[in-house]
Amino acid sequence: MLVVGCAQGGVPPADQHPDAAPASVDAPGEDAPEPPPPDAPPSGGGGATTLMLTEIALAPTGGEFIEIANPSQQTVDLSTFYIADNGKYFQLPGGTVGVDTNDFIVRFPAGATIPPHGVITVATDSAANFTTTYGAAPNFAIVGGTLTTLALNGTATLTNAGEIVVLFQWDGQSDTVHDIDMMIAGVPTAANGLLDKSGLAFDGPDPDTATTAYAADAHTIAAQPTAPASGKSTKRIAPEAGHETQGGAGNGVVGDDETSENTAVTWDTAFTAPTPGSVPTVLFQ
Repeated sequence: MLVVGCAQGGVPPADQHPDAAPASVDAPGEDAPEPPPPDAPPSGGGGATTLMLTEIALAPTGGEFIEIANPSQQTVDLSTFYIADNGKYFQLPGGTVGVDTNDFIVRFPAGATIPPHGVITVATDSAANFTTTYGAAPNFAIVGGTLTTLALNGTATLTNAGEIVVLFQWDGQSDTVHDIDMMIAGVPTAANGLLDKSGLAFDGPDPDTATTAYAADAHTIAAQPTAPASGKSTKRIAPEAGHETQGGAGNGVVGDDETSENTAVTWDTAFTAPTPGSVPTVLFQ
């Protein structure tokens, strides 16, 4: 088992929750295990076990990253979890998704996990460039192949002016994906924003099941009034609970509607220097 340290060289920063733990991933190989079968219970998402996006840096290119935290008391298997910066992510069950230039849909590798109160960083550029920028390595990097690429048009980058970032889960067989968390960072153009998947249906790989359509999305999540400048990031400052519809009929694992989150309350707008690997303790309470 290869242990992947936190983004601050394995030593939690002063403002990181004291219980935070490093992520881990099995060393890759030809006999790496496949993702869990489609009838396996979800290993995260919804309620107390949901993972959450906690920080996004849009620039500079070498310092772009997406941070994810596990506020739950259980280890989460990441092998069925995906990250996308394109609003078409929900079309994945229907086959190949055509994404815009520099957009991506990637999946965590088999064996990757995030422990209770763990925090991981995903660099959109190479691990080397991330390390040069922040003085410590990321847990995963899109450039360099530590994540499985499902869709990529050119080189993976986040748009400086604004971008949708989605963390979602898919078992590889079902007609629909489960939204885990999403954020519209900055002020994206329509092409870089969130699409409404309410009622849409895509026939998944399993031929023995009837096609299932997506539930209705509130689609009220808003873009930020401004974008973080180069060398700054936007950070989560409050949990989702109480600021989105949870346990309803949404497209999350237990019916949460991630498109309803009031990110004006749960994310900051006074952008400061990035703190990869570090999250406010309030997110783990």
